[in-house]
Amino acid sequence: MILFRYLRYGFRDTMRSLWRHKGMVLVSVLTVATMLVVLGATTLLAANSEYMAQNMEDELEIIVFLNSDVSREDALALEPSLQALEGFKEATFVPKEDALEEMGAKFDSTQLAEATGGVNPLPDAYRIKMEQTEQIKAAVAVLGNPEQFPQIELVRYGEDIVENTIALTNTLEIVCIAVVIGMLFIALFLVNSTIRLTVAARGEEINIMKYVGATNFYVRIPFFLEGLIIGIVGAVLADLILYFGYDAVVGYISESLTFITLLNDPILMVKIMLALLIGGTLLGALGSNIAIRRYLKV
Repeated sequence: MILFRYLRYGFRDTMRSLWRHKGMVLVSVLTVATMLVVLGATTLLAANSEYMAQNMEDELEIIVFLNSDVSREDALALEPSLQALEGFKEATFVPKEDALEEMGAKFDSTQLAEATGGVNPLPDAYRIKMEQTEQIKAAVAVLGNPEQFPQIELVRYGEDIVENTIALTNTLEIVCIAVVIGMLFIALFLVNSTIRLTVAARGEEINIMKYVGATNFYVRIPFFLEGLIIGIVGAVLADLILYFGYDAVVGYISESLTFITLLNDPILMVKIMLALLIGGTLLGALGSNIAIRRYLKV
């Protein structure tokens, strides 16, 4: 019963305070929402980066061309040595006949036959995939060693794509951390400032309440609820912006930039929205707690 009276008083006083400082409250809510939108967008950016990098990893492969004097039997016997590569995922043997047929499907087969004089100039080859992009360069270095693999004439892979993918992933991680930390401090500062205004405006009233025996808990309730409401409202606003905004971006990309595939995972979106809601609530509670502990003498 006592707790119910405390909460009823706290909620009534909180509503009055929010209305009295509605300008600052609005700024705080928008700041919390902006911070959480940036956090959510950064998380989605990182998830999409990982998703596209994973797709790229699945498509990236090392092409190993064998010497023309390597027999078919020796070429097939090479596969166990390839499987010993660190990070090896799979290898596909490409006979030179299949390679020529594949090239003929891409170009005019008649012109191709005339250009090659009816002779197949292509060597047998292997297409090798690794478990991780970072392991490709090491595998290429091993495959390019003529002492270890004398059967191999040439090794090719998407060197620029691999290096750019690794660099982009590392850069995004650093940027995401920096953005989140920066926005977190800004949001904490504004929530803290809003609560401080309330404390300053009610300083005399608080002293009277303390004089007549009000407990610390009783005095703290309105400020705690104020910070909580600011955090929750900001989080809900951020969730709505993020949900409809990302849905619009996915729709635009799928229609206009068909070569780019964005991650469309409803479960991930729900997890992010719940995390932002919890984060906004904790942010508001933390901001109010800091303001009360530092500026409210109870």
